[in-house]
Amino acid sequence: MIITTDLDVSRLAAAWEHIRDTSPAEEAVPLVLDCARRLAADPGGEEARIWVSGLVAMSGYLAWRPEQEAERAALDALRAAVEALGGRPCSHERHPYEAEMDSLEDEIWNGDTGLLTGRLAAPDTDAGGNADDPERVLCPGNVAGWARLAADVIAPLTVRRIPVGAPKYHHSCISTLSGIVNDYPYGDPHEDLKDEAACLPSRPTRGVLAGYLVTMNATCWYATSERITDRSVLDAMIKGVEEAVALLEDRPCTHGPGEHPDTRDPDYTNQVGYFLRSPGGRAEIAEYYGWNEEDEADQEDEPLDAWVCPDFLRDLAEDTLVELSSGLRAFEPAHAGAPEN
Repeated sequence: MIITTDLDVSRLAAAWEHIRDTSPAEEAVPLVLDCARRLAADPGGEEARIWVSGLVAMSGYLAWRPEQEAERAALDALRAAVEALGGRPCSHERHPYEAEMDSLEDEIWNGDTGLLTGRLAAPDTDAGGNADDPERVLCPGNVAGWARLAADVIAPLTVRRIPVGAPKYHHSCISTLSGIVNDYPYGDPHEDLKDEAACLPSRPTRGVLAGYLVTMNATCWYATSERITDRSVLDAMIKGVEEAVALLEDRPCTHGPGEHPDTRDPDYTNQVGYFLRSPGGRAEIAEYYGWNEEDEADQEDEPLDAWVCPDFLRDLAEDTLVELSSGLRAFEPAHAGAPEN
């Protein structure tokens, strides 16, 4: 077990950098709890930026089945920082954290957290050629922005006031798949659907996992149409969905009857499938539903977190597998016109 209480910030930062989704709990949990405790003790203080950067750096662990106490402590501390820092007056039109959002194709800052920690913890240094001025880096709005992003990666669709904007790559994927589900593919739909079926990481965040299963459902109807003439497309999609279902958490459903999303429009569902995979994309969903920073207290909130509900996703995956399995019958000899034995 790593003892963190006597380490200085530079040694702590080095320890944070080694925490990943594959880190054992006995290594990660003490660091997370220590960092969260320090942030929660003074979420609006001068050193809040340091502890926010630590939790961001460890978000890879926190986004993949973390120990519950560590997850709860991190989320409580990050949300406290957002509340303490996010409402302070600011003269900046944009903050440095917003420039990083386009790189969040898999939601985790793997390989970039050292630069991030340097920016927030020691902004006067030229870590990694950082061109951002210290005033904007240290701005409470920038620190609150990082806290929002990290909290939303850990617990998707639970944080407001994240800037709208999915990564450019995700918009490109939406465009490609939109062409397929609307029956005007830009390329070869066989290859595009197989590539999509194979794109799930081994340890996806909740948002990425939900987005993958939603996308598979949006495209399964086209996959079982007469346009797809290669059985390997359906086999790849079935394999991908089955592997994804095995990764769903065993969390209780908190939604009432009729509160799970309607996925009957494949084109809309296709868009949501990729918007779910990043904080900026989820902000686009929130904007669509009117769940934003305007008149928060007066709104009747849609249960947007239902998009990442494991029960909803299991049911959706079951429907997807039923459709794909039925489509396989078209490739059996009796259906393909070959003589039966």
